[in-house]
Amino acid sequence: MVDYKEIILDLKRTKEERIQAAFNLENLADEASIHVLAQALETDPSPIVRHECAFALGETSCPRLATGPLKQACEKDPSIFVRHEALLALATLGDKNNLFFIQRFLKDKDPEIVESAEIAIQRLKNS
Repeated sequence: MVDYKEIILDLKRTKEERIQAAFNLENLADEASIHVLAQALETDPSPIVRHECAFALGETSCPRLATGPLKQACEKDPSIFVRHEALLALATLGDKNNLFFIQRFLKDKDPEIVESAEIAIQRLKNS
């Protein structure tokens, strides 16, 4: 059996293999899978892989486990690409408690992040 938790953290694997592992972990959406996605979101050197981890965390429908890592990515990830996806993923979780946090990014220095926050707020209000 394929161990996606091992693949996603193995930097000897290609980015594509790690991305595919993220999607498979998203589909499993168990506690261990969510923890590994969060770990990869924080540690993978590739912004593309971190972006897909953020997306996958949003799709897990588990705000209890996914919110913390996504908020951290919104605040600390050096890539606008990842920060954008983390904001949208927070909204996808559907937890309206994230609204105040997302609204803080309406004043971000990066216009792309401001736009992402606007989209996330609308998405959350419509959920």
